[in-house]
Amino acid sequence: MGNIQFEKYGSTFTILNPFKEFVEEEHHVEVRKDPLLRDTSVYNPFLKDKAKAFFGQNDLELVTRLAGETAPNCIFCGENVRTKTARYPDGLIPGGRLEQGEAVLFANLFSLALHHPVIVLSKDHFLRPSEITPAQLGDGFQLARTYLKSVCERDPAVAFSTVNANYLLPAGASLIHPHMQMLAGHVPYTYHSRLLDAVSYYQLQHGTHYYADLIAEERSRGERYICQHGAWHWMTAFSPMGSNEIIAVHDGESDLGRITVKDLRDLSDGITRVLALYEGLGLLSFNYTLYSARGGETVGFRCLFKIVNRQNLYPNYRNDDYFLQKLLQTELILTPPEELAQEAKKYFIKGEAEHNQ
Repeated sequence: MGNIQFEKYGSTFTILNPFKEFVEEEHHVEVRKDPLLRDTSVYNPFLKDKAKAFFGQNDLELVTRLAGETAPNCIFCGENVRTKTARYPDGLIPGGRLEQGEAVLFANLFSLALHHPVIVLSKDHFLRPSEITPAQLGDGFQLARTYLKSVCERDPAVAFSTVNANYLLPAGASLIHPHMQMLAGHVPYTYHSRLLDAVSYYQLQHGTHYYADLIAEERSRGERYICQHGAWHWMTAFSPMGSNEIIAVHDGESDLGRITVKDLRDLSDGITRVLALYEGLGLLSFNYTLYSARGGETVGFRCLFKIVNRQNLYPNYRNDDYFLQKLLQTELILTPPEELAQEAKKYFIKGEAEHNQ
């Protein structure tokens, strides 16, 4: 457990503030390093008051209008999802698509991987984050698991997969309708590859599993650990790679294809609590990814879920991803992870109470 190091470095400097008649003002900047990958993030407490300038306030009238304007031509709505989306060959997927509950899985017309299905989650064209249900997410993840198991039976070299979501335009979604995308193939993409290499090296160096050590360390500290929900350990990231990042680590499995239905339901339930938290913070747009690896590529790895919020939607909104993130690969922290964890606990405790009623 002592092998996990949470490194942060502070700098203090003075400026003359023009909005306070140029009086001296002491500022403090904190740089954090991710304990596994050494990626950096930076925090200035003064930016907390500037968060609204970074994210703005959602224009719900604009969101509603865009949802209404795009619904009539949405290929994911109604029967369009079965008549206007691509099918897989029957030899791969009998009938060309997979369905469960409201979820429908089908082929992507513009694939970015050997296997890149799209999974529509709901019949509704637009849902607020708090309206997305555990059943909708759970059915979507189950279809992803079914598809992955099918392709791996045919091609065991398909060892790397992710399940991903862009929600609303600021998060990169081309369609408003709630959906996910799976990427699966023989080669992991950059960040996924770095995770796998780093946990393997950690185990060679320390003789223990990184994620087991991380869970134990965060649980004992209690600053960022939110709770255990089923087989998933929820916590905020010490050095986040996106705004208000929350992660979930599976207790022992690295392969989505081997995760149980209950595990997927518990994950989905946890995600809805995070989405309720985001909406409670006034945030509607988000990205998430579930990372998975199988076979001999999984030394020390665990299924890992990451979710971050994105820019709010309003006329002429600014992008929340700029030189700091794109070219310096450093994230800006607006809410300290320790504060975010305390707020998130309220939603998990509330959700647990409602679940047990």
